[in-house]
Amino acid sequence: MRCALTALALLTLGGAAAADERLVHKRARFFEGQEVRVSVGFRELFDAGQRKRLKNGFATTVVMRIYLYRRSGGEPVSFAVRTLKAYYDPWDEHYLLRMQDHRGRRSRRFRRERDVVDRITSLWQFPIARSDQVRRGEQYFVAAIAEVNPMDEDLLAEVRRWLRNPHGGQRQVGSESFFGSFVSIFVNNKIRRAERTFRVRTQPFVRR
Repeated sequence: MRCALTALALLTLGGAAAADERLVHKRARFFEGQEVRVSVGFRELFDAGQRKRLKNGFATTVVMRIYLYRRSGGEPVSFAVRTLKAYYDPWDEHYLLRMQDHRGRRSRRFRRERDVVDRITSLWQFPIARSDQVRRGEQYFVAAIAEVNPMDEDLLAEVRRWLRNPHGGQRQVGSESFFGSFVSIFVNNKIRRAERTFRVRTQPFVRR
């Protein structure tokens, strides 16, 4: 399906060394159909240590929280959670990747490390909102937080509850809400406990 959304600006890219320190701006592609979808990669999330751990057979979990915001401000227009768990099976010599989001659960096998790392560090035409949630002519952007092996039990419990009932209307569960303005979540919020945390914001786009 052809891209039907127009990017407005390309923001400065941040470095991998600052992945745990500040927001990184990324160029993304947006697609329109019945849903607005986004493709963006953040391979800086996985360093040599994460790759070695994966090859050694230890399971690696990545939790992604993906938000769609109006550029004019306010709380997110839409929100999604995605979890991915990958590990290497030395007997069959392949990587197993288990994925779960609002579309359900899926599993895939990969022979090459590069392929599983690409999948666990990117969003590929990921549906972020229904088209009727995105007003024509208004500017929006996507922001995401990706965490490798998060150790925050409140976060993990909240993610599990959200995945069981993503459209239940529960605005806050546990000690901290998923929701809030971009500034409150991405600028003023503390970094949670995880092996590695990556925060990314895309360039603005507008639906024609």
